[in-house]
Amino acid sequence: MAAVQTEAQTLIPTGTWVVDPVHSSIRFDVVETDSMMKSISGRFTDFEGSVEGGEEQSARGVVHTPSVLTDNEQRDAHLRSNDLLGTDRYPEIRFESSRIEHIEGDRHTIAGELTVKEVAIPVELEAKYQATGTDADGVEKTLFRVQGDIEWGPTRVEITADITAVRQ
Repeated sequence: MAAVQTEAQTLIPTGTWVVDPVHSSIRFDVVETDSMMKSISGRFTDFEGSVEGGEEQSARGVVHTPSVLTDNEQRDAHLRSNDLLGTDRYPEIRFESSRIEHIEGDRHTIAGELTVKEVAIPVELEAKYQATGTDADGVEKTLFRVQGDIEWGPTRVEITADITAVRQ
């Protein structure tokens, strides 16, 4: 991919971009807040999203909760159970931005709501613009990394999303 990295005042170049799930990932680490010990690392394999670039930037996405994987079948089943994600009743985690602002250099803040089990949680995420370019097939893509965390019960969930989005 021929890529150009610039000091981006906007996280997302002008236009509509759709997340490419084949070249993107959404990962998480769960940290027990009492002991500060990491107890689970995992990822979601089924998700979708879109971003609007330019002056009025926005981002939205959906994670399909049954796709949670930690590489341990017993733990995955527990995460999908009603004790935790309740994937039968709550098959999606949703995110909708309310504000995207430039901090400095290639760093941005994305504020919005993450809705888990029908409970909206306000979040502020850090985003780092990585590049925009055209791949060998002539497809224009933009890349950025988003990181943040939420308090969920007695745990902190640290989220990292490496996003490749394709211009529509």
